[in-house]
Amino acid sequence: MQKNLILAVVLSSLVYIGWYSVMEKRIQPQKTQDQQSQSAAQPVAGQASPGLTSQAAPAALPENWKKDAVTLKAGKAEYYFHPGAAALASAVYEGPVAPVELVPDPSRGFFAATLPGVFKLKAQTSDSVEFSAQAGTVQLTKKFIFSPDNGLNTLQITAVNASAKTQTLGAWELTIGPGLGTVKSEEKENAKLCKADYTFSETGRKYPTLKELKDEPAQSDWVWTGLNNRYFLAALVGGNFQGTRPVRRLEKVGENSKTPELVLPVPAAELKPGEKRTWETQFYLGPKDYTRLQQLGNGLDRAVDFGFFSPLAKLADSSLGYFYKLTGNYGAAIIILSLIIQLMLTPLSFKSYKAMAVMKKIQPEMKSLQDRYKDDPKRMNQEIMDLYKRHGTNPLGGCLPMVLQIPVFFSLFTALRNSWHLHGAHFIFWIKDLSAKDPYYVLPLIMGAVMFLQQHMNPQTSDPSQAAMMKWMPVIFTFMFLTFPSGLVLYWLINSTWGFAQSMYLQKKTA
Repeated sequence: MQKNLILAVVLSSLVYIGWYSVMEKRIQPQKTQDQQSQSAAQPVAGQASPGLTSQAAPAALPENWKKDAVTLKAGKAEYYFHPGAAALASAVYEGPVAPVELVPDPSRGFFAATLPGVFKLKAQTSDSVEFSAQAGTVQLTKKFIFSPDNGLNTLQITAVNASAKTQTLGAWELTIGPGLGTVKSEEKENAKLCKADYTFSETGRKYPTLKELKDEPAQSDWVWTGLNNRYFLAALVGGNFQGTRPVRRLEKVGENSKTPELVLPVPAAELKPGEKRTWETQFYLGPKDYTRLQQLGNGLDRAVDFGFFSPLAKLADSSLGYFYKLTGNYGAAIIILSLIIQLMLTPLSFKSYKAMAVMKKIQPEMKSLQDRYKDDPKRMNQEIMDLYKRHGTNPLGGCLPMVLQIPVFFSLFTALRNSWHLHGAHFIFWIKDLSAKDPYYVLPLIMGAVMFLQQHMNPQTSDPSQAAMMKWMPVIFTFMFLTFPSGLVLYWLINSTWGFAQSMYLQKKTA
């Protein structure tokens, strides 16, 4: 019975990890023909009402566009603006491994607004840039203000009717994307990782609820909305855009499959003579550093996916941060955390080993009872339970430590896979990025070897099929861990080594 439970736990682990990987990398479903027809039938920017109509998109940029671009540097990022569209054509973030381009398509640009007129640079300071355009008698300005520490920035769009007659500014759109850049190692699969999200407040909930945008517009007023992938987030936060409902479009960027674009449709506005209308919002464009996003508030930390066991994953993430401060090395922090977990589980591991040894010892007697009462299942179960009581064992006793390790493993899996701090974190020698796989597969191969030795040290089941399955487990785990983050493999290696040492000690003690 205990071996069946172990197999069930292991197989469920494999299914969970496989499901996590598939769901994480899924391609967003494309709109059906009917949905595309409905979208096409909806009013687009500039068509909602007569008056000043909006442009469809900024003109294509020449290859040497950066030469004439408006540039601004703030914190760890350098920004390049397309003056004609007053859009962010490039945002290069200085990551721990290499600079990362966050804007995949400069011709579209981030925070582009399909307003009428051609923008020109109006003013620039060390932390802001402002563009202006003239659309008939309506003066348009678009201003970006950047925080010096790459926190929350500000975007202001203003329309002023300078005429003596009422003017109508046609409906327009504010967009992010399509797509969001990421680290070089994930560029190939980035289109599958990138998604459009929004958060909204629910009665009785302390923190905003996160929801993915798909084919339907947001169903609630949002707290923040944006695009995110594994390591980066581009989000609009609050302001008077919150009355609009964000939608997601799927667009193709280069040779990649279709990636999401976030769209905020702004309705037409009637401007009376001399009237000034301002649309303002804050925005974040940078890494998904959980601690930093918590400090910024507005529920931005919800963008970091900690999985099903999120409380444990958050605890693991904060623990790693604490041990990193003590050691200055995230690999050492993982080792310390692994040893602490194993020390906490040691009493249960001892009981598990003893229970497995007793179960092996009573297997012949159990088999005899099963043969004797095979025609009377009720009597057989009663006799087997009496057998357990006489020997003071529990058929589930050997499984408890493994069951307890499953949520710990899943929590570390999601924490290590999504932690910004581990991105580019050096351990020793060839392990230069704990969030990436071991380039030479040294850690997973050593881990597999230790698991193999540990398997042979543990009491074996008398069931041939189960014994064969348990024998193959080290091989299965080795192949599964080949592409896992090296930080996660390091944890499992410490776990396996500790288990092997425990098995040797207990075998000598019980011999």
